[in-house]
Amino acid sequence: MLLSGRFATRCPCRRTRSSWSVRPAAAPARRVTRCQYQVERAQHVELGEPEYAEALAPDVADPEDGTVVVQDDLDQLLTLLPEDIREPLVNHPQRASLVEVVLDLGRQPEARFQGIPAGEYLRKQEVTPADLEAAVAAVGDFGADNRAGVPGTLHRISAIRNRRGAIIGLTCRVGRAVSGHIAMLKDLVESGHSVLLLGRPGVGKTTVIREMCATLADEYRKRVVIVDTSNEIGGDGDVPHPAIGGARRMQVADALQQHAVMIEAVENHMPQVVVVDEIGTEAEALACRTIAERGVQLIGTAHGCLLENLIKNPTLSDLVGGVAPVTLGDEEARLRGTQKTILERKAPPTFPIVVEIRARNFYVAHWVEDSVDQLLLGRMPVVQVRERDATQAHGLRVSELSYDHVPDPERTADPSRNSWDEDYEAALRDMHGSGGGPSAGNWAWAEKIRARSKEAGGPGQGAAGAGLPGSGGMAGPGTRSFAIAGRSAGPNVPPPPAVGAKKAPKKGKK
Repeated sequence: MLLSGRFATRCPCRRTRSSWSVRPAAAPARRVTRCQYQVERAQHVELGEPEYAEALAPDVADPEDGTVVVQDDLDQLLTLLPEDIREPLVNHPQRASLVEVVLDLGRQPEARFQGIPAGEYLRKQEVTPADLEAAVAAVGDFGADNRAGVPGTLHRISAIRNRRGAIIGLTCRVGRAVSGHIAMLKDLVESGHSVLLLGRPGVGKTTVIREMCATLADEYRKRVVIVDTSNEIGGDGDVPHPAIGGARRMQVADALQQHAVMIEAVENHMPQVVVVDEIGTEAEALACRTIAERGVQLIGTAHGCLLENLIKNPTLSDLVGGVAPVTLGDEEARLRGTQKTILERKAPPTFPIVVEIRARNFYVAHWVEDSVDQLLLGRMPVVQVRERDATQAHGLRVSELSYDHVPDPERTADPSRNSWDEDYEAALRDMHGSGGGPSAGNWAWAEKIRARSKEAGGPGQGAAGAGLPGSGGMAGPGTRSFAIAGRSAGPNVPPPPAVGAKKAPKKGKK
């Protein structure tokens, strides 16, 4: 991505503010005429079908295809800082990628930038109590969640307090209104299905959801209500930031009451779309299901990086249908080649579509029913990988891959490593605790699957899943699990015990 070298004459937020456009190299702006047939075709092709990428291409093209416009209001945040801390950032060469400014008592003030691992100290002198007092006085009062904002902007200031309640640290996070990422998800948003975004902190979930609000409210003329618990979507102050377009915003006085405000929004304001950021409790997950059952489209974000994180999370698993143990008969268990007690999805998902934001320009889209069912069976689902690519006709590449073959854009040091390896190993350690390991029975189950896969041509035996009935050429049942179990899963996970080893007798029994 290259800066185009020109300032946008009209920013998408309809304010005269500093903004710039980012355009993929060798991708000039083009105007695409879309006929009604193309629009209807993109809407009716199911997620995951081979014709999907072809149908999607005409529908995601905009008059200025591939252009991302960024507007940050950075000057209003810098004015809150002491002058000698603010001065180095005014004309800093990396100003456009500034993420946050950290002020900790007794330490040098530090600026952190996107894509640069190490921060940069802004002065040699350490932060004094007077520096913090001046910054706090400029910010104003902090809420019960130790957060404050700058009215009319998307910036956020968070406080760190000591045991006596005094502020000893500030994190000044830059908020930016970005327009242009909606092209990667526009067809999913306009489909009417509820969409859930997953991703690590700082990857851009809130930025994307903010543009979704503006698109649904302004372009599709829908009644959109945002439940803005931390004022990150609509900004601080009573008047919401213009970046959300014509969407309405409901503020939440107490974060513990977010679920109640969600229900209130549906009952009192008759929305067609409800937008929620940071779904994190069981009550909020239940409120989402209640809203979805009333026919209201949901757009939300949740804690977790991968779909599997939600499946294994007992608090939030209901968002993707929930998981329940099912006991099979002897014949059914033999036909499936599984144990008699297995896990299955217990209900339709609240969010039919889940999008993993692996990087700012790299998304993985799931059709939840298919993906959850396949993962619970030990198989790898087929997912859509959406990424910006300047070499493509519309600056966007949509491909379909097996879930275990999706590359990790952040892990460039070892591109041959599958994106889920470390995540699965970490989950394995979490499931069994730092001091213990999987039981002999679990490892024996993995060894049986490994042996069956070798006979059927599993990993290391040619094409993945070759010869497995009903696999469609994909990896066979359990291939992911035993591929990890076959080697050391990390320093905190002991090697598997020998298959058939006798269990140690319990104390008090002969």
